[in-house]
Amino acid sequence: MNILVFGAGAMGSVFAGFLSKENNVTVIGRAEHVDAINQHGLQITGIWGEHIFTEIHAHTSVAKIPVDESFDLILVTTKSYGTVQAVDEIKPFIGEGAAVMSMQNGIGNEDTISSAVGVENTMGGMAIFGARLTSPGCAEVTVFASECLVGDLTVGVTKRANEIANVFSQAGIPTKASDNIIRDKWMKVFYNVALNPLSAILRVPYGELGEKGATKEIMKNLLEEAFTVAEKLGVPLKFTNSEYYEYLLETQLPPTASHKSSMLQDLERGRRTEIDYLNGAVVAFGKKLEIPTPVNVTITNLIKSLER
Repeated sequence: MNILVFGAGAMGSVFAGFLSKENNVTVIGRAEHVDAINQHGLQITGIWGEHIFTEIHAHTSVAKIPVDESFDLILVTTKSYGTVQAVDEIKPFIGEGAAVMSMQNGIGNEDTISSAVGVENTMGGMAIFGARLTSPGCAEVTVFASECLVGDLTVGVTKRANEIANVFSQAGIPTKASDNIIRDKWMKVFYNVALNPLSAILRVPYGELGEKGATKEIMKNLLEEAFTVAEKLGVPLKFTNSEYYEYLLETQLPPTASHKSSMLQDLERGRRTEIDYLNGAVVAFGKKLEIPTPVNVTITNLIKSLER
């Protein structure tokens, strides 16, 4: 399979590296990272073992890709605020029957992609493993909570979703096809809404958030507001709010207890966060639906005050 990974951050690098074992992979990233990959290969360390991937075409821009090249699968792994620009740049390289998959956090990326390339060319993806860039050309897989999920925007498991899930799994990234990827991405939004900004504000790994009554109460309130919004939007949820809160504490949090949120990593690097696509999205939907979301408003404003 000919694959383009647009966005060589930590997650994009992990996908590009493992997928390059059995596929032709091109990755777009920042100059320092790309230079290191081209000189020494892409090094992946951590809980999935030690690897150096050398069969990767790494560029700083799609302008470096041959004009006649097209891709079977394009993974968008940029921050959510970069989706519009990413789609604009990749459009000339979308092959016939190709899939453009949002493998990103947050709400609304699939809508952005489908409005530009069509629903039939759009897929969603969800990863619940953690990674970080340790130096140029090097990424570390830090935690793993569950298999990745991939799916078309229609309800039901499709042949294409099964094929892509098999490609990912064979490459060493455990993946399943989803029968409702938008529902499943909302489930990850709940996880991120509860944990990501609190980890960033308090500068602690996820595990510490589940150890204190005060932070658990904030998490519970954040989730109550987010569930109310999702239910009003008609999202077919797998859990009630109370069921998910217990599932988060008992099942999802333990294997990711040592993880430092991507939002905290962004703040430490002086970069913009994705708060507008997580808690901020809950706030925005709440305003449209006339649902109060005061806890998410406060958390969103706190993160924005910390951004530089």
